[in-house]
Formats: sequence, structure tokens, C-alpha cells
Amino acid sequence: MREIKIRAATQGKKLKDVMADTIRSGLFPESNLPERPKPTIIKHPVLGFPMVECGPNPPVSRMTPEEILKLEQDALAADNLKRAGLVI
Repeated sequence: MREIKIRAATQGKKLKDVMADTIRSGLFPESNLPERPKPTIIKHPVLGFPMVECGPNPPVSRMTPEEILKLEQDALAADNLKRAGLVI
């Protein structure tokens, strides 16, 4: 359980989501999982920095500003824990 809690914190995910992923991976070996498309990396046309090109209807288009902010805050908290050496 501790390892799953650490994994959830480092990945910025909810504990229940990491638990579901872990159970799913045990029920469906890698060979049986549907293949996910690889992300397409493009360069910003003006600024030149790399960007991930999203397909139609990306998840962020269905999120509220509050949900996006929470996701960013969780990722920053996980990064801070990792930098502080509190998680593996």
C-alpha cells in the first residue's frame, strides 16, 4: 500500500486511480492492452519550443479551470516531495 501511495504522489494521481491501474495491469498483461498512439511532438511555429500535438477532443478541453489548476498544483506538490527526498 505504501508503494502505491508513493506512486500516486509521484505521478500526481489519485490513489484510487493508481490502484485501478495496478489491478488492471495484473488482469490484462501488456500484450492484451490496447495499443496507445504515440504522441506527436511538433515545434511551436513562432517560438520554436516543442509541443505535444493533441488529437481531437483532448481531456483538457473537458476540464474546468479549477480542475486544471488542481492538476497543476498536484504535479507541483509531487515534484516538491521528490526534490525533498520524501518519495522514491
